[in-house]
Amino acid sequence: MQKDCLMATADIALTPEPALPTGTRAFALLLVTGSLLSLAVLLSKLAATQSAPMIWYLAFAMGGSGAILTADAVRRGEAMGRWQALVPYSLAAGALMAAGSMLGYISVGRVGASFVSMAIAFPTLLTHLLALAFRLERLRANRVAGVLAGLVGGLWLALAKGGQMPTSDLPAVAAASAMPVVLAVGNVFRTRYWPKGAQPRLLAGLMLLCGAAISIPVACLYDGPASVAQLWQGTTLPLVLGVAVLSFVAQYLAFFRLQQLAGPVYLSQIGSVAAIVGSLVAFTVLGEAVFAGFLPAAICIALGLLFFQLALKA
Repeated sequence: MQKDCLMATADIALTPEPALPTGTRAFALLLVTGSLLSLAVLLSKLAATQSAPMIWYLAFAMGGSGAILTADAVRRGEAMGRWQALVPYSLAAGALMAAGSMLGYISVGRVGASFVSMAIAFPTLLTHLLALAFRLERLRANRVAGVLAGLVGGLWLALAKGGQMPTSDLPAVAAASAMPVVLAVGNVFRTRYWPKGAQPRLLAGLMLLCGAAISIPVACLYDGPASVAQLWQGTTLPLVLGVAVLSFVAQYLAFFRLQQLAGPVYLSQIGSVAAIVGSLVAFTVLGEAVFAGFLPAAICIALGLLFFQLALKA
């Protein structure tokens, strides 16, 4: 009797919990990653209002979070594999991530957090085309409909916002609008050249460390070497930077897990989640004005999300 009870207890302990369906797991990661991405945009707007040197801010946020993730990967025994593949992969992924992020960070102070949040909602068309070209994705009607809906929303947003901006701010609008193109290339690159056997935590950490290293020379040229000291002035900016580091840790860990699970095209939908969440928070918390074109753009983006969920279940 006692032996039977012990065996039953062992069976219960060793029985794995039922896995969530791929669509459910992917959608949960999508919501988490997109919401954290919107938080990063909002924090960058707060940093910009504090006159932070924005490229230095990005470099320290990426470097701090990358160090935490890499150290954690080493602690867990995940820092294994072929470093001759990991290093070039991380350098290229870090360069693409840093370039895309820098375009957003230098423009957020002029165009606003709501516009940057919405601008990152339309990298899906290029991501989809590149994924098809590299045979990482097969042509599916639902996904094409999702891509087109998101693209219409993004273009609607860019044209509406651009028409409201002073001519002097149009370069900032162009920079924010170019950001998702660079990020889309990064989405496909990371999947196409993912090093065999590498874990998401390690890849996220190495990418962020390389991105930080690449951002530092740009910060010296754009912000000036001495301006780095501004990050530690007062109490608000160091606090914002600290929160940004912690949010990057969670964001990019979820980011790489989502990419590993669902691929680059589905991953690109984090911009849609960030667009809706980030814009609503920017309007309600940061007091930004609701601009013309927001509502129809948001509806198109939400439809794009819906079509992608239908495609995942098909």
